[in-house]
Amino acid sequence: MRDQTTKEVIGIVAIIIGILIIIYPLLVGYLAGIFLVVYGVLELVMMPRT
Repeated sequence: MRDQTTKEVIGIVAIIIGILIIIYPLLVGYLAGIFLVVYGVLELVMMPRT
C-alpha cells in the first residue's frame, strides 16, 4: 500500500512539474534538481530497516 501511494504522489508531482516546465521553460533545471532531492529523501525515509 505504501509503495502504491508513493508512486501516485510521484506521478502527481511529475504532472505538476511538467505543466510548470511548459509554462516556464527556465525552471527545468531547478525543478529537476528539487524533484531528484525529494525522491531521494523519500526513498531513504521509506527504506525498510533491517
